[in-house]
Amino acid sequence: MTGRAVRCPVCADRISWEPGAPVSVWDVENSRYETVRVTALAPEKRADLERLAYRQCPNPSGDTAAHYLPATYADHGEPLVIGLVGAPASGKTHLLTAMIRQIHLDGLGAHGITAAPLDFRRHRDFHDDYVRKFEAGGTLSGTDTGVVEAADILLLRGPTGARPVSFFDVAGEDLEDPEARNRATKFLAGTTAVVFVHGSEDPLDTGRPTPRSENRSFHLAVERLLALPDGARLPAVIAVTKSDRLRYVPPADRWLHRGDERTVDAARIRAESRDVFAYLHHVGAGASLRPFEAFTRCALHFVSASGGDAKPVDRGDPAVRHFPRGFRPTRVLEPLVSILAMTGMIAGAEAERVGAP
Repeated sequence: MTGRAVRCPVCADRISWEPGAPVSVWDVENSRYETVRVTALAPEKRADLERLAYRQCPNPSGDTAAHYLPATYADHGEPLVIGLVGAPASGKTHLLTAMIRQIHLDGLGAHGITAAPLDFRRHRDFHDDYVRKFEAGGTLSGTDTGVVEAADILLLRGPTGARPVSFFDVAGEDLEDPEARNRATKFLAGTTAVVFVHGSEDPLDTGRPTPRSENRSFHLAVERLLALPDGARLPAVIAVTKSDRLRYVPPADRWLHRGDERTVDAARIRAESRDVFAYLHHVGAGASLRPFEAFTRCALHFVSASGGDAKPVDRGDPAVRHFPRGFRPTRVLEPLVSILAMTGMIAGAEAERVGAP
């Protein structure tokens, strides 16, 4: 390999990013990629074209269908690949949608970080299919099984530089599938951080002791990640979603009432982590604490993507639901801020202590 070596976030192969290689543009009329050679273009035209173009991954292992990455994917700092892991109906898609929406509403501005789409077409599709519907109060369907592409790829710029960030939201059914050649979970081999998503229990049940649970999504993902070189050193976060159901229940109420944080405070994050740990242990969700036991750096957070439960729109069809109070995300960026601190995107003494024992 003579170019810069990067790992493809889709197939997890290490590939060489050759300077001046042909790029492809999306042909809307024919729904296909069209190759364009850029070496003959003036520098200004070339840069403008590449910002909207793609490169086909060579996929040296040959074990994944043809896929493309933004043509500028390797022009920045080391890419981040963040996977959301959780059981079916745990709230992964709602959390990711709320998270990306808040990012583009300057939610990371307090930390000196700005965001822009790296893959404009992918980001437009994600906004149209998910963000717009959620903002209108609609519920989102779960992720389709067999999805192998990133949900969105953003470019985050901050004091430590610019880094592409790919977000993977894989169906819980795929995460629980032990098939070794499960393509949908291939991204785990190249992930750089993981958000483990646990759907909160109904607060009426929190006072009753329950037997230790089983969380197959967490278990299989953790074991696959630990098998990687230095897998135990991957930054990990446990996010308790649907925490609005716990807004009057200690200790969750304390954190939900704080709203979004504007600073990185390792002691505060450690205190919230202790409270989440205690909550999960109390409700018998000990299996969901497996990432805390497995990874050397792990933070735990209470989050609410919607701010309330969805209600049926039509009594005759209870499957059609909406959020009557609208879309009110709370603390959805805290898991991401912890990851950015643990991966060096947010720097400083406090960031270095986030997630540490």
